[in-house]
Amino acid sequence: MKIERLLAIVIYVLNNGRTTASLLARKFEVSNRTIQRDMEAIDRAGIPIVAYPGLHGGFEIMEGYRLSHQVLTKDELIAVMTGLRGLQSFTNEQDMIGILEKIRALLKKNDLHYSDSILEQWMIDLSPWSGNEAEKGKMELLRQAIRNKSVITFRYTNSQGVESHPVAEPASLIHKNSRWYLYAFCRTSGKAKLYRLSRIREIAVTPEIFEQGIEPYRASTVYADWIRNTPAAHLTLRFQPRARVRVEDSMQDGIIQYEADGTMLVKIVYPEDEWLYGMILSYGDAVEVIEPESIRAIIRDRAMSTWRLYT
Repeated sequence: MKIERLLAIVIYVLNNGRTTASLLARKFEVSNRTIQRDMEAIDRAGIPIVAYPGLHGGFEIMEGYRLSHQVLTKDELIAVMTGLRGLQSFTNEQDMIGILEKIRALLKKNDLHYSDSILEQWMIDLSPWSGNEAEKGKMELLRQAIRNKSVITFRYTNSQGVESHPVAEPASLIHKNSRWYLYAFCRTSGKAKLYRLSRIREIAVTPEIFEQGIEPYRASTVYADWIRNTPAAHLTLRFQPRARVRVEDSMQDGIIQYEADGTMLVKIVYPEDEWLYGMILSYGDAVEVIEPESIRAIIRDRAMSTWRLYT
């Protein structure tokens, strides 16, 4: 455990720069005195530790020092390969193949009994069931634009069916809730936005290069913006017993009350938009909106429209 802590301290200080003993003590749940001894042990091991006294003091690793690739354990290398294989399942990125081969060579060098079968024990597959070459093509084009900091234009249709033509500075590609999204700064609206990849059309990479990137993607920040800018619906829903598995999978943030007849009464808060209406309708007659009356009326009217279509 001590060796693992020493290695973790080295990596933390390398990544974060000058760090105080008290911060390290809190992070690793040991005393300040233990951190002092750990730093002495790290220095004796040949990793150059510099201590700075005073108000803004702390510990640093001498500038220019780099860790060997051998710092990664076998399990850590396998975890890296698992993540890369997951990305490879959705992209046509040839670089992934080269990276995976290099990591595989490291594993075989350090473990004569290594077999690729160990990778089958833990898998990430991001590809859709049917495969989607058009989506992969978009991914590759956007990755190049992100890497080169190229301004892009595209045609986009939001969940309400409204079409726009953003001029954007792409920052990240994000896999969230079984969907891929582009996170970018929209010059048209003047703020960072998430764009669902399946709704993006006619991407054009312009010659213009942007300099200043946006703040990194944070799921909590994006969700908070969504909640702040979208009216909240306080829902009470009654589900039939046959929907139990799906309800328990997707509504863990709500309060689920199990009735004597097997039905479930769910109280939950969601932003009210087209996604919400579609989600409720997707349960068909396995759900009834009890409250609020306004959403109950919307679902009733849309269900009646569907019924008229089929009669």
